[in-house]
Amino acid sequence: MIGNLRLAQLGSLGHVLLLLLATAGCAQTAVPAAPVRLTDLGSGRLKSFELRVPFVVEFQAGDQLPVDFDFSSEDFELKPARPAMTLVAKQHCFVLFSAEGIRTSLDPRNFPKGKTPGSFHLGLHVERGEPAKLDVGIATPRR
Repeated sequence: MIGNLRLAQLGSLGHVLLLLLATAGCAQTAVPAAPVRLTDLGSGRLKSFELRVPFVVEFQAGDQLPVDFDFSSEDFELKPARPAMTLVAKQHCFVLFSAEGIRTSLDPRNFPKGKTPGSFHLGLHVERGEPAKLDVGIATPRR
């Protein structure tokens, strides 16, 4: 699913993260020995490092991950074309990227299946007296 990600290609990691955070795999995945700090990705400190799934990224509270939101349509365009958005870690946590999807945990070694699955929705929000809005929602699995 994710394949190999080289540090030079990590611009797409945020894109992958946004799309996959709402998913949870069913099978238990072997967890790598050491997590990689988010701040080390793309910093040049991991010059010969190649990310191969599975891998774990460690987030500290307050770490920020810019989000690339891309929209493509024959009939519509997004204005601004690439809105500035950032995911901010609420607490120290770990994210496992594996062939089965993405899981989060407070423990770098154990990534149990969530008690409730993640979700994604897309729809039209209409309220009397208000302009219609496109409603997009992503929820991660709950521990």
